[in-house]
Amino acid sequence: MLIQEKLKEKQDFSDVEILIADYLLDNKENIAEQSARFIASQVYTAPSTVVRLCQKIGYQGFNDFKKAYLEETAYLQSHFNEVNPNYPFNYHDQGKEIAYKIKHLYNDVLGDVATLLDKDVIAKITKILNAAKNIYICSSGVQADIAKTFKDKMLRIGKNVIVESKMDQAYYLASFSSNENVFLMISYSGETEVLLRVAHKLKERKIPFIALTSYGDSTLHKLANETVYVCTREKLNENLGDFGMNLSVLYILDILYATVFNENYKQNFENKVIISHEFQINRNTQNPILKDSDK
Repeated sequence: MLIQEKLKEKQDFSDVEILIADYLLDNKENIAEQSARFIASQVYTAPSTVVRLCQKIGYQGFNDFKKAYLEETAYLQSHFNEVNPNYPFNYHDQGKEIAYKIKHLYNDVLGDVATLLDKDVIAKITKILNAAKNIYICSSGVQADIAKTFKDKMLRIGKNVIVESKMDQAYYLASFSSNENVFLMISYSGETEVLLRVAHKLKERKIPFIALTSYGDSTLHKLANETVYVCTREKLNENLGDFGMNLSVLYILDILYATVFNENYKQNFENKVIISHEFQINRNTQNPILKDSDK
């Protein structure tokens, strides 16, 4: 859950904490230079009360809360100036206008994910994937089908990927897997109950897993060894097609494939081309753009 959502929800907040939460929501752009003491003075309370509110919503103190809140605010104010991520087209739009709006949506989604990427996290995940005997991808949604494109690419460079959309079977895999394997868990909310059962089993057995989930403080993120954030702009249900989540997953998995590929670029390229030629021996074209070299 995003920080601003916790502040709006005000779960178990005292009357004074509600005042602090409202101040933080109304002044999010201004708190960079403000201290807990200053904020406390604005709502006529003690600085320690501000700190306790920060701790109540999951932070050690005011300073790490402020850092995370400012980063979240900057993220939410970036991109999506020309298109609504939940309603990217209207009922009266025609084909070309829809195509134009979807193009802008895709540009914003990709820019959004790129903003959230952490190069150090990607480097760690690349090493984990390279070292893994098997890579299991678990999703109870349509993203399992999207993950099959990643599986196809990885198989062509000798990396074994298993995509599992049935959570009972994913749970059994987690129960008997060795720590030579790695799991990729995909959930937009990070709170999908059946997926979390699998995540808890992996955590219990010390099997590494990577989360692809929304930006914020979700249960899946807390359990995961590493997290890559997807574009976090769509409502869970009130949207026109989960465009942001689906494109995010495709983009992130393509990035991970490319970083794994680049660890041994020359050998991976040779293997991919040789194996593809062997299997697709009768695949031909007269189109010079599509035609492979004669090497």
